[in-house]
Amino acid sequence: MSNPNEKQVKASQTASDPKTTEPLVEIRVESMAFGGKGVGRQDGKVYFIEDGIEGDLAEVVVTEATPRYNECRITKLIEPSPHRGKSMCPVSDVCGGCQWQGVPYPKQIEWKKNFVVNALRRIGKVGEAIEVEVQPSPRDNSYRNRIFVRARISTTGELSIGYFKRGSRDFIPISNCAIAVTRINDFIEQLKILSFREECARQNIQKEIRFRFEIQDVPSKIDSESHILLTVYETDDQSFPAKLIVDQFSKISSVLWCGTSDQLHAAPPVIFETHAGISFHTSAGIFQQINIDHNHTARSLVTETVREISPKSILDIYCGSGNLSLQLADGSRSIEGVEFSKRSIEIAKYNVEKNNLTNIQYFAGDTEKFLWRAAKQGLEYDLIIADPPREGMFKALIPLMKLKAKHILYISCDPTTLSRDLSSLCKRDYRVARFISLDFFPNTYHIESFVVLERVK
Repeated sequence: MSNPNEKQVKASQTASDPKTTEPLVEIRVESMAFGGKGVGRQDGKVYFIEDGIEGDLAEVVVTEATPRYNECRITKLIEPSPHRGKSMCPVSDVCGGCQWQGVPYPKQIEWKKNFVVNALRRIGKVGEAIEVEVQPSPRDNSYRNRIFVRARISTTGELSIGYFKRGSRDFIPISNCAIAVTRINDFIEQLKILSFREECARQNIQKEIRFRFEIQDVPSKIDSESHILLTVYETDDQSFPAKLIVDQFSKISSVLWCGTSDQLHAAPPVIFETHAGISFHTSAGIFQQINIDHNHTARSLVTETVREISPKSILDIYCGSGNLSLQLADGSRSIEGVEFSKRSIEIAKYNVEKNNLTNIQYFAGDTEKFLWRAAKQGLEYDLIIADPPREGMFKALIPLMKLKAKHILYISCDPTTLSRDLSSLCKRDYRVARFISLDFFPNTYHIESFVVLERVK
């Protein structure tokens, strides 16, 4: 069994505010809640404990009280949970990115399955009839191919990279990120060679420059060096030296493209990866799944489902740049995709062209309006693939059900909104035929789910 993470314990023990006048409560963390907080109970009331881990005995202070539950933070860790292991990240106790660094991965999977099952039962009212399978990530660290980081350039030109401390805007410098892929960490290491000293002196910069930027790894790199896409997000400060930063970042050999967020429309398409016989292109700022290995699992599940049900017409809503539908275009079926982001649709169409695909079209537009229009026109689809954002489909469910597709393949990154939507679908015309959760996000509380629904009316 792992030893307690001394840094986490120390951070918890020193978390108390000497000015706090609220009474302290001693409580045992009994379970974990979706959102990453520990759950304890006392005198019939639920306590949600920030940074709490199942098995902890902790002294907590209530930060927010409601009639049904209390929000708390740990002031002293009396007895650390046996699940607190040694973290491979030196800032995991303060960084807001990972909640569970140091917790054994099988235990994380157990908690995540509980999140899904509980949401299906409590919110969806459909959990009793559904068997939930969770597929772990092939890698529990070094899996994330895109990260947002904060940056500081001092008045003397020194560059620091980091994150904000959880729940604050305090800057936490890092030398690497445990969940980022190796090439991103290699790039962060390369940033250490940069110096803005001459530029800061030349421009007479009198205050620290603060900004954030996105680092995106392109696994299928164009040459042996260039594989990083960088997007610099400008501040509201009119004196922000965007060109200075972009010019310096562009000098690094591993940078394939660098520009500001205002220049994203001009970023060139690049091959992100080749998988299932398809060259998937992307561009800076375009959404791609951050766990490439498990994204392959998701694509394979889509392909397997299509092979089993043999649909002749497919609608891919919230389709992005074609991540889940491009590999289905073998010419034997018609495929349409719709996505709000015009830039994503440009890349989707570029993918169609470069792969010489036929009988597949992508459209930019509002998904709900597209569905209503399709329903009024009496259009029919054998299969609808839906990969909505975290908030789920909500209003889009009404026109979706009017299309009366034989099957719906719902991919979700939030078990609560998924359960809400499944409740509506299963009350009407559908039943869950298959449910698999994929852990795209190890060391965090997030979990992706893949659901096949079939029409029963």
